[in-house]
Amino acid sequence: MKNLDKIVDKIEKSIDDKDKIREKALRYSREIIIGCRKAIQNIHQIHMKNAKNNIKKSSDKLQDLYGLTKEHPDLYHAGFVENAAQELVEASCLYNVMRGRDLPDPDEIQTTYSSYLLGLCDLVGELRRTALDSIRCGKAKKADSYLDMMEEIYDVIIRFDYPSGLIPIKKKQDMIRSLIEKTRGELAVASCERRIEYRTDEFRGMLDKVNYSNKKKKSRKKNANSDLDIDDIW
Repeated sequence: MKNLDKIVDKIEKSIDDKDKIREKALRYSREIIIGCRKAIQNIHQIHMKNAKNNIKKSSDKLQDLYGLTKEHPDLYHAGFVENAAQELVEASCLYNVMRGRDLPDPDEIQTTYSSYLLGLCDLVGELRRTALDSIRCGKAKKADSYLDMMEEIYDVIIRFDYPSGLIPIKKKQDMIRSLIEKTRGELAVASCERRIEYRTDEFRGMLDKVNYSNKKKKSRKKNANSDLDIDDIW
């Protein structure tokens, strides 16, 4: 057993090196997630240039993360790497939607196909937020168009009926369906409120016309009475 220490030293060095890579990968993942969340906030605030810069930095960092972990499949396919990629997909897709462009291709933004699908699911939540913001601003047609996008994403996402070990998408499918139902209900309520408001304004206008007409009649009657000559009456 003369070589035992040598073997153990080699194994220890390998694990130490992998641990350092893992720590660095975790830091990269956090930086990507923070950058993408900043980009999403920029998009909602209509600061598109800042959003583009944050997405670009996050995209470059993701490629660094992939390169760092590619020699270690267990790290490459770890949850924190996938989460970072999903955030980039979500931010990139939202950016394109808000610019009126087609969705970016997964090969274009260089993410795995599974992270692209999961990030696309997360996009639905941001579309819901945008739809509600549109309602608050009185832009009903825009809100309806965002709801249509949410439903379009759901229609393609439900095609993926695979075991969670292959792609953990089932929970996100359920989440999307729930968000769509809630958003549809809220838009329906907002639509009813708009119709009630319109009818109320219409009825108020009718009352104003009636009151104005009554005032004119009273005014004419008063003028007619004041024109009477008391001598003619006697």
